[in-house]
Formats: sequence, structure tokens, C-alpha cells
Amino acid sequence: MSDSEGLTRRQRDVLSAVGDFLRSRGMPPTRAELGSALGVSPQTADFHLRALARKGHLRLGRQARDLELVGAEKASNFRAVPLLGRVAAGNPLSAIENMEDILPVPEGSDADFALRVQGDSMIEAGILDGDQVLVQQQDFANKGEIVVALLGEGDEMEATVKRYLPAKNRVVLRPANATLEDRIVRPGEPFSIAGRVVGVLRLWG
Repeated sequence: MSDSEGLTRRQRDVLSAVGDFLRSRGMPPTRAELGSALGVSPQTADFHLRALARKGHLRLGRQARDLELVGAEKASNFRAVPLLGRVAAGNPLSAIENMEDILPVPEGSDADFALRVQGDSMIEAGILDGDQVLVQQQDFANKGEIVVALLGEGDEMEATVKRYLPAKNRVVLRPANATLEDRIVRPGEPFSIAGRVVGVLRLWG
């Protein structure tokens, strides 16, 4: 039986579960996570989400977490940024890969995209293996800022997260791990900055 807002009891449960997930995790649930919370299959969760979208209570996108509460149901002021794959905090990985997901960030955040970190070279700066770093896209940085640096060209381009320390005849990319050495970029070596790190997301599983 529908209530005065035109929602069934089950649809209200779904809407409440989405809001609870946003408040506790800081991001929308996947269909699988929502189904698990409600005791139904991911397909059934998707069915209810689509019904709620048709009734104007949320907006759905194509990615797993591309889901936004709207109107009076909106739990927090978030906006979406793309999660663009992996970046090394250790030895450089192949450069930034394709979009993997959509992540919600607070409306006032400077982040333009996020990257999944692999490695432990920035652990003393609070960036751990598996974290997602939020990055403001820009091709410059101030001395001492943590950046996503691109090394090499074309198919050989690599990306890494390090502290940026420019000097007269070189650029020092410094890890935040006392057991590791600096990466030195000398004149003529391909180097650019993809952006500066402005935050870190960590999921507890």
C-alpha cells in the first residue's frame, strides 16, 4: 500500500537504506551493498532504485555508485568525481588508467578526480596502500606539496604520488617513508604534474 508521497513501504525502506549508507560511509551503495542491507538480490535493489528515480526521489547514472538523493531526501551536499584507476605510492605504475567508478566528495572539496593508491611509500603522510587520493587537476604545485607526477612519455608514461621538491637543476620526488630513496628527475627527462593531492578516502572493510 502506497503512502501519501506515492511510495510503497519497501521503497521507503530502500530510500532510508541509501541515506543511512551515505551518512555512514560517505558514498552511495552499489546494488550489491544495498541488496545485502535489505536482504534482497542486487537485481531487486536495482528495480526499487529505478522506481524511486522515476518518482523523482533520486538520480541514477551508469556507474556502480553513480546515485544521488534529491530534494528533501538529500542527506548531504556531495558531488561526484571519477575514480580513474591506480597510481603508485612506491615505484611508478603505468600511468593513470580508465575510469573505474564514481566517488562522492563534499561539495566544497577542490578534488577533480580520485586515484587508487598502490604501495607504501607515502605511509608517513597518512596515505596507505589501497587508499583513494583526491586530486585537484593542475600542472603546477608549490614546493612541499604532495602531487601526482607523470614520468616518461606515451605508452611508457608512469604515474606516482610523491612530495614535490623542485631545485635549480632537478626535481626531487620524495617519498614519505624513511626506508625509501628520493626519485630524481633531471633536465630533459619527461616530467609533468597531473595534480596535487587534496584529500584521502579510506574504506574500512
